[in-house]
Amino acid sequence: MTLAHHLTTLEASGLIRLAAVQPELEYLFRHALVQDAAYESLLRADRRVLHKAVGEALERLYPNRQEELYGVLARHFAAAGEQAKGILYARRAAQKAKAGYAYDEAVQHLQTALTLLEPNEQIETRLTLLEELADVQVIRGEHPAAIPLYREALGLWDGQADKDKWIAMRLHRKIVEAVAHMIWLADAQRFEPMLAASTEIALKLTEREPPHPETVRLLTALSYNAWGRQTRTDWDAAERYAQAAVSLAEQLDAPVELAAALGQLAHVFGARGRLRERVEVARRQQALSQDPRFGDLRERARILSETGYALHNVGDYAHALPFLLESENLSRQIQAIDQLVMALSIQGRCWLHLDRWDEMLKVEAALRALEQSIPNFRERFGALCRFNAECASVYALRGEFDQASSRREQAFTIMVARVGPPEAWEEEQHY
Repeated sequence: MTLAHHLTTLEASGLIRLAAVQPELEYLFRHALVQDAAYESLLRADRRVLHKAVGEALERLYPNRQEELYGVLARHFAAAGEQAKGILYARRAAQKAKAGYAYDEAVQHLQTALTLLEPNEQIETRLTLLEELADVQVIRGEHPAAIPLYREALGLWDGQADKDKWIAMRLHRKIVEAVAHMIWLADAQRFEPMLAASTEIALKLTEREPPHPETVRLLTALSYNAWGRQTRTDWDAAERYAQAAVSLAEQLDAPVELAAALGQLAHVFGARGRLRERVEVARRQQALSQDPRFGDLRERARILSETGYALHNVGDYAHALPFLLESENLSRQIQAIDQLVMALSIQGRCWLHLDRWDEMLKVEAALRALEQSIPNFRERFGALCRFNAECASVYALRGEFDQASSRREQAFTIMVARVGPPEAWEEEQHY
């Protein structure tokens, strides 16, 4: 009896039905309990054989459609205990999910691939998987979860006989970035020793080395670390690192790295009141983002917001808004929630300064909807501290004093959690 006949018989019995999405590839059980009962009735060894047979059948029947089946193939070969193919398809499925901005799905596939490896085998593969998983966690805003993964990867690198120093350099730089971008004071303090250690090691690794893109990325990260962290601000160091990163990126003709370095320099200029220079730097970034080699859409979204913010700071709110709206649309498209929050928040400030209160409160509604729809939003992307304070002003101006008081208290509570008591705040944090 053929497989097709078996399937027809089961379908006629009402036990299975064709899947709606890929009916030529997949049947579904009529009820989950039927599926559970059928699966549990199989011995473990039989399950593995069956999963392997299904995976191989899909490979054989659909050789030109494997990309759309990466996730299915990864699941079957992993369940079959087929390590090589399970890891191969899980990585491909993760890459596909990441390219489609499905970051939670990418995490699941990478975790599946890691479960197929024993701790002391295929060290290079395990190192790569750990780094890829940590990178996705950073994109998701899960910075504290990424640090142990980077450190585990570094431990594997250290145990290798033939070491590529740039791998260690890259991993230490990513630790610096992850800690520097942590939102909450408690997290930043907890990882402070790791930040200091990685900074020292990474700088030593760059000594006496020719210009390299990884060095630019490190200097850019150190510039942000000097001003963006919750524990202290050193604008002199921030400018020094940013200028060094810009100079090196110009030597390398690296548009993505140069744009990121210029972004840090723009922040320094803004903090030091050099607002027109900040606009010039932002427009330079904008021009770089149009380079055909510039394929980083997250960075492009950031540059659009930074350009809008630079124009906002010189009072050119009307010209700032188109950049911010474009950043919002791009950020939604690529699921860059951190950039989306930035674009919306700065839009709100522009509407506030233009006395367009209804538009600002529409932005508030959009941000609240994001906050409610994304798990662990505050831990991953930060609470809306300044925006709450600005909304408090709008509600007060409208005579809605209960709402104003509520927003003000929310802003104050968030600021204390992020930075500490008011006596620890810097001047610009007393908004």
